[in-house]
This record gives sequence, C-alpha cells and structure tokens, in this order.
Amino acid sequence: MKKLLSIGVGLVAACGWSQAASAQESGLSSMEVGQLRPEVQRRYDEALAATQSPEILSATDSRHMWASEAKAWCGIASGFLKNSIRDPESLSRCERFHAMMSMRAPDPQPVVIPPPPPPPSTACESALAATVFFEFDSSELPANIDETLSFTKQNMAQCRWNRFTIIGHTDRSGSDKYNDALSMRRAQAVSARMQSLGIAASALAVSAKGESEPKVETPDGERNPTNRRVEVTAAN
Repeated sequence: MKKLLSIGVGLVAACGWSQAASAQESGLSSMEVGQLRPEVQRRYDEALAATQSPEILSATDSRHMWASEAKAWCGIASGFLKNSIRDPESLSRCERFHAMMSMRAPDPQPVVIPPPPPPPSTACESALAATVFFEFDSSELPANIDETLSFTKQNMAQCRWNRFTIIGHTDRSGSDKYNDALSMRRAQAVSARMQSLGIAASALAVSAKGESEPKVETPDGERNPTNRRVEVTAAN
C-alpha cells in the first residue's frame, strides 16, 4: 500500500509539472536522426548520473523515479537510433522524464510564527487604577473625570481587572461626621460615572474613610487638595 501511495503521489506531481518541464526542452521530435543521437545520449548520461546522485537519492520528491524512467527510455531510444530508427514513444518519454527529473519541487512555505503577545501594560503593575481629586467641600466631579476613568476602562481587558474598590476621602477641615458623609458622596459620584462608562455596578465596592486616612499628614482643620480624593483600586 505504501509503495502504491508513493507512485500515486509521483504521478500527480508529474501531471502538474510535465507541461512546464516540456517547455524547457528543445523538442527531440523536430531533430534529424544525426542530431538525435548525441542529444539522446546526453539525456541518458545525465539521467544515469542523477540516479546515483546523493542529492537525488535523498530527495523527498519524485526526481529519482523520473531519473530512472529517463535513463530507461533514453536508453531504449538510443538503441533504436543505432539502427537509424526514430521511435516516437521512447523519444517522447526520454524527453519528458529527463525534463521532469531536472525540476525541483517548490520549496516549502516557511512557517510563520506569530509574534508574542505584548507585555502587560505598566498600568497593571499597581492596584491603584485611578485617583480623582475634588474641590474643597465639593462632591462635584472634576472636568477631567472622563479622561481619568477612561484609562481605567481601557486597561480592564489587558490587566484582567474585574473588581474595583472605590474609597472616598476628605482633608481634615470640618467635623468627622461631616467629612464621613462628604467622602461617601464623592465615592458614589465616581461609582456612578464608572457605571456610565459600562462597568457593571456589581463589580464596584463603594466605601468612605472621611478624614481618617489622609494622603498627606496635616494638622486637624487644615485644608489640603491632595487629601480631597477618591481612590479606585482594581483586582482580578
């Protein structure tokens, strides 16, 4: 079965290449007997050498088979020519198989290895996904809020973030009770804007710290813009 498959593959390839191969040979059918003898002998010698060539012997295509066929048919044609006989069949086969043995199979296409995926963004290295700063005694979102939060939304897929903690803070100006409520309003405002950007409410945990966790330590009662903030941390 293996031998039959090999022959079948060779014949299929031969059909595909025979037309191109024939175009490369000067036609033996148009030559006189005197011209044919050296041409047929040349093809025979080249076919004989090909059957003994290490390159042809180790080839994975059908060149060795075609070289063997060329040697056989060119030998037959040469025998006829010694008696000044033009044998159309042996001449045709000599010419065709000699041309085919001289052709190489198309080189295999190189395997294209896709480039590796880009490394994770440096944004993924920190759990802090965004910080939103507020004006004094205000829970109104700043003008650049969409720019700040869009950065968080754009990095969700690459960083595989699926949970966010939103914590509101105030500075130390005002009472603890007032600042607790103000920091919660700030956190809720940021949460609402994140939801408007398409982040599910179920992925958001909202809480408030008032003035208990300042980013910059200050005396009680001092206003500080750095402490008036909402911090958004991400997790997966």
